[in-house]
Amino acid sequence: MSKNPEKTKEIKAKAEKQIASRLAKGAGSGAGRAYKPYLTVRDVNSRGRYNRSPSVTVGRVHQLLSDLEYHVLLMLDWDSQVTDIREQFPVPLEDSQTIAREMGIAHLSYQGTDEVLTTDFLVDLNIQGKTIRRAISAKYAEELDDPRVLEKMELERRYWVSKGIQFNLVTELEIPALLQKNVKWFHPYMNHFDLSTPEQQQEYFKILLAAINQSPSQKITAITTRLDDEYNIEPGTHLSLLRQFLAQRAFFFDLEALTIVNLRAKDLTPSHFWLEQDYEYAVGE
Repeated sequence: MSKNPEKTKEIKAKAEKQIASRLAKGAGSGAGRAYKPYLTVRDVNSRGRYNRSPSVTVGRVHQLLSDLEYHVLLMLDWDSQVTDIREQFPVPLEDSQTIAREMGIAHLSYQGTDEVLTTDFLVDLNIQGKTIRRAISAKYAEELDDPRVLEKMELERRYWVSKGIQFNLVTELEIPALLQKNVKWFHPYMNHFDLSTPEQQQEYFKILLAAINQSPSQKITAITTRLDDEYNIEPGTHLSLLRQFLAQRAFFFDLEALTIVNLRAKDLTPSHFWLEQDYEYAVGE
């Protein structure tokens, strides 16, 4: 932080203005497709690869700041009880400042200005007809050796508990091995789509959907090979397209139990957003 009082005052005023502007634009508000995360991949330096991924549950592109957050999103996205997923959810600054004082710790800050603390995921679940809310922090196990990380997480936990909301920690150790394997397979297309126009996307989506519906018991790899032969194009083309559609969440399957090797047509479910042609897809920033 600058030793020049005027410069320090200027930096603080600018930071406070940025926070106010972000909140005024609706960051951290809304629900479902209308939700706007407080932070996006443009705002921070992500750990490893940043991820922008559509979801089956919400039908919008989610802003994910680490590979771990992406894994957690996919786990939530497959859970039939989950009805809404809000990432990078802000804790009201006044509340987090109060809790920090009560704990006797320094608040999250940048250049001497208190920053808004965010929770990685705020999730709504429908459990026996009731909406239950959960707050989730996604942290790599090695981060838990850092006392400062633990302080911030405890602050976060206390806030959500005060609101009657359960707070959960998820590390990479809780991520199923098959899910990680699947993600590695279609990761190259998470922020990239060879089909650049909606017309192309819908054309190939319908081709794959028709083939899947026609042969529900057949392995997906056999179906894509047959399509290559039928359209007399380079071997592997339709498998590559399916890989992209899976990355873009146009189709989904149980990523914790199956892989492309043993996946059959009946295991795939088309996204209703794609069926209704009301979807977003992720492209690189």
